Amino acid sequence: MSVSNHHGGGLTLQRILGKSLDDISAFIYVDRFANDLPVAEQYAERSVYVEPIWQSDKVRKAIGNTMAASLGRKISMVQRYASAAARRIDKRFEQGTELLGLICPQGANSLYTLEGLKAIRPVKYMSWVMDDHLLKYKNGQWEYPRGVEAVFAKHLREAEHVFVISPVMQQFYKDRFGINSTVLFGSANPMTDNAVPTIKESGPIKIGYFGAVAGWQTDVLQAAGQAITGTDIRLDIYSGVDRLPANLSLSGIKFKGKVAAADVLKTMQQYNALLLPISFTEKFRHMSEFNIATKMSESLASGVPVVAVGPPYAAMIDYLFKNNAAVIITSNRHEDILNGLDTLKRGDNLKNILNNAARLVNSETGDAPMQKRWQQVLDTFKQEATAF
Repeated sequence: MSVSNHHGGGLTLQRILGKSLDDISAFIYVDRFANDLPVAEQYAERSVYVEPIWQSDKVRKAIGNTMAASLGRKISMVQRYASAAARRIDKRFEQGTELLGLICPQGANSLYTLEGLKAIRPVKYMSWVMDDHLLKYKNGQWEYPRGVEAVFAKHLREAEHVFVISPVMQQFYKDRFGINSTVLFGSANPMTDNAVPTIKESGPIKIGYFGAVAGWQTDVLQAAGQAITGTDIRLDIYSGVDRLPANLSLSGIKFKGKVAAADVLKTMQQYNALLLPISFTEKFRHMSEFNIATKMSESLASGVPVVAVGPPYAAMIDYLFKNNAAVIITSNRHEDILNGLDTLKRGDNLKNILNNAARLVNSETGDAPMQKRWQQVLDTFKQEATAF
């Protein structure tokens, strides 16, 4: 995680925490994510990098990215790194004082580093789990790496408060760890001149996708592209990648490149619908089942119908279905995708979907309601502190 303008988590931190970020004395990064997706300029001077040596460019060049990644999966290596990282972090602050922090744990590095720091000095913290990359779905059940689950459970139980990225994750942590939490996910506001587009009853349908083109999205993007090949439906993809992967080189897909964050909503409104792809693959089930992406809130805020394609267990499918705020397609079969997209031409339920989406933006997915949730918890957390 990094306070960056280049990924959903970074935008989420800035939109929801807002001025609270000004009170944070140091942004500490325990892996190279913040190097790969640089922090926003206004936070650069307060950024501290303590990434593991195996993630450095020098080491990765010497031993290769695959070997470096395998070292990062060895808990013994992570523990050794974490102890050293905790000592480095400790030296940055006045000795003996209690540290107040917000932890965004996405892997073992942050968990073990925090444990090392807590062994040196008192630390009071809140935890915000945006991605649980430690959790994997194997043989029909959820598993954590051996020995790590107990550390993660301790992390959650000792936090002053826990935020989670979706209601599905909230329930999972309640059942598995017995902890209560607050749902806090990426928000977005509509444009002030937002207008609901007219849905065409005939003619070509233009669908837009705005976001990452990676493992969590590509299988659905490919299925959608294959489904619309030979039809009058077109899918435009906006992403920060240099080029689309070969499996997306399809006649129904056009790559439009990158669009500035400030122009996303305006560009979205050029389309008849927006695609929200959620992987069906078991490899990314930990993302699909538990995550609500910032892109969902941005899509709802656009005033354009959202077409969510993903497995029925996905957190975003569950959320949008319960709120009747999107066209829902829970199959990656080409005929099922086409049947779902055909509702855009027929106009089935679209008025209700758009009204419900607008209601959600006002009550839950917009900046103001999410900021209110954050502030209520923060005020309690800060009662005995002069600054967060």
